[in-house]
Amino acid sequence: MNLTYDNARRPGHTLMELVVAMIASVVLLAGLGAVMFIGSQVAYTPSASVRRTQAAEVINQISDELRCATLIIQQTPQILEFVVADRNNDGAAEKIRYEWSGVPGAALYRRLDAGASIVVLDSVNAFSTTFLLKPETADLKTTVDSAETILLSNTNVQAGTERDVAINSQSAHQVNPAVFSSIPANAISWNATKVDFQGRQTGSNSDTLYVQLRASGDPFDAPTSSVLGQVTVLESTLTASMGWNTVVFPNPARNLSLYRNYTLVWAGMNANVAAKILTNDSVSTGVLESNDSGATWQFMTTRQMYSRLYGTYTTPGPTYNVTRDYVSHVRLVLQASEQSHARIDASIPLVNLPELLSAYWRADFDRNPNTTDGNGDATADWAVTGGGSFDTSKLISGIWLATGALETRPLSDFTTTTTVDVRCRNTGVGGNGAVVRINVDRQGGLYAPILVYVQRQNDGTQTLTLSGKSSDAQTVTLYSRQKLPAEFLRFRLTILPQHNLVNLQINDEDQGTYTYRTYAPASPNDRFLTLYADTSLAEFDYVDVRVSTN
Repeated sequence: MNLTYDNARRPGHTLMELVVAMIASVVLLAGLGAVMFIGSQVAYTPSASVRRTQAAEVINQISDELRCATLIIQQTPQILEFVVADRNNDGAAEKIRYEWSGVPGAALYRRLDAGASIVVLDSVNAFSTTFLLKPETADLKTTVDSAETILLSNTNVQAGTERDVAINSQSAHQVNPAVFSSIPANAISWNATKVDFQGRQTGSNSDTLYVQLRASGDPFDAPTSSVLGQVTVLESTLTASMGWNTVVFPNPARNLSLYRNYTLVWAGMNANVAAKILTNDSVSTGVLESNDSGATWQFMTTRQMYSRLYGTYTTPGPTYNVTRDYVSHVRLVLQASEQSHARIDASIPLVNLPELLSAYWRADFDRNPNTTDGNGDATADWAVTGGGSFDTSKLISGIWLATGALETRPLSDFTTTTTVDVRCRNTGVGGNGAVVRINVDRQGGLYAPILVYVQRQNDGTQTLTLSGKSSDAQTVTLYSRQKLPAEFLRFRLTILPQHNLVNLQINDEDQGTYTYRTYAPASPNDRFLTLYADTSLAEFDYVDVRVSTN
């Protein structure tokens, strides 16, 4: 039997077809991968609107913090640094800093106090700040003193009677500025500097004479108890025989009126005779005498004394403007994308209208000042002089019963306009009392200590003295005011280092503007303000120190 087979091929692909199909599949998959990659890039790259939204959130955060700023510290346009009040009840203010390098695409950082910088926006193309200032300008009027000259003189010496001077036997001479010679037309006051008088020693040579300038009053324009200037004279320094003796006021009696009378008084320290002075009864020159320790005075109608009064005249000087810059708004620009329409401009109003400062210290003494951080730099604003802990038992109802001394930290050169506000008083008699010292204008190897002494007197009043220094050892009085009340006194120093000037206000009353000296100090590290009690008891209510940016 014969069988027949069908030789038709079974369906399938040739090897060539398989190779072509595989190549096509690879190409197709590669294309699909590229499409998917592009799609993923599109999906994960923020659009300009997204970046704008992120920038808006950062602007809102900055605005919430900045609007309640209490202090603005000027930096560069790409750095915004400010201080806000204590928000976590730790007794310290908080300093917040936003900073951008200025390189497009770099991050914007935020730092709280001395903590680590944290990225708040990862890519920034523009960030800048502009302060809108509300300046307040005050005029500081200065004065100029003339050369020393003879103001009043009676030198036609004639033989006469020698009068003993002791505590119970005092002599006085009226001083009437109306008869001064060569008063400048624009003079606003005069100042007593020294006195010549005819006198001599007595037998003991061991007593003390006072030569005083006093205010006068009724009757007869007689001396009052208000001593405006005083020279303490050892009897041994007087001439042995009758002759001219010169006494110099250690600090001139300043700001004396040209329209009221005063008196020169010679008095002893005790009942012993401290000097003899020459008198003559041929003519009246305004002599008064007291034989009951100054309780009453008699006008001597025909008596004259022999003396010369020297002094200077004060005339107006240049006026200087002091401008304090307060920040009303801060303008912010933030752009977090290359697209210009992603830029955000904002103007943030500042509720507290903070002053634009480079440095700031304050102590209210309602807590340990060594833990106070008013400028948010994570460093205590105050340190005990010489080190050690602050005695908090001396803080009573917001008042510091001063023991030891406090100094500002960090150290500062105080080379721009500096304002010091203090409220204090001296509650005991002795020494320099309540003392505030600030070492300013440290530059070029020189500096200028400025000191304020508040001293309680035996009559219960206080005397405030403003001084400078011409060397570490030599103090120079710039101004002194007596008969201030025993209560707390407020005073303000406005220091202009660019002009070597310091202005003084007492209880908001202007006391004048004075020129201070600079010199090379012995210590390079006393770059601070310090406050303390010298010898007697002192109380401080607050101290506030502000250093401007200009």
